[in-house]
Amino acid sequence: MSSVVIVDGVSLRYEDLFRAPERDGAVVSVRVHRSVKEVLMRLAEKEGLSGVSELIRYLIAGFLMGKYNLVKPEPKTLAPPVYLNININRTGSERFRERDELRLAVKFEIDEVINEIFEFLENARKGSVKIVGNDYARKLRDKALKAMIKALRYGLEEEYEKLKLLQSGLSRLSTKY
Repeated sequence: MSSVVIVDGVSLRYEDLFRAPERDGAVVSVRVHRSVKEVLMRLAEKEGLSGVSELIRYLIAGFLMGKYNLVKPEPKTLAPPVYLNININRTGSERFRERDELRLAVKFEIDEVINEIFEFLENARKGSVKIVGNDYARKLRDKALKAMIKALRYGLEEEYEKLKLLQSGLSRLSTKY
């Protein structure tokens, strides 16, 4: 239902501008020159309208819409219902379980590397390990870098931070001596 605009005491709706009902309709006649009528007929034909009467009706409607700010009402549409379909996939949950198990295995592997590096650094601080020309320290640095990459890949941020600190400690030891 569109809003009604009162124009000089007459109620006017947007829908009324474009229709010509038999019972409630009224005839408006206009005398124009033959050449004007010919132009109007060709224009109506070009626009795909049924005749000059429909063209004049559209011209009048356009004038009234501009003059009295009549706008086409927004169509009331009902939103289609939203259907929620929940599939419980056994295979999907197994896949997540496998990923979690793999992540846990990687975490244990990284923890072993962390402990190994930590023990080496403790022994180096005590002085029980020779650092100059130590191949084991170089191998531990390589292990730390590989473990850091795995930690980033599997989203293990805490382990990554620990490895970063330990790897920098290994680098400092090797450059110190």
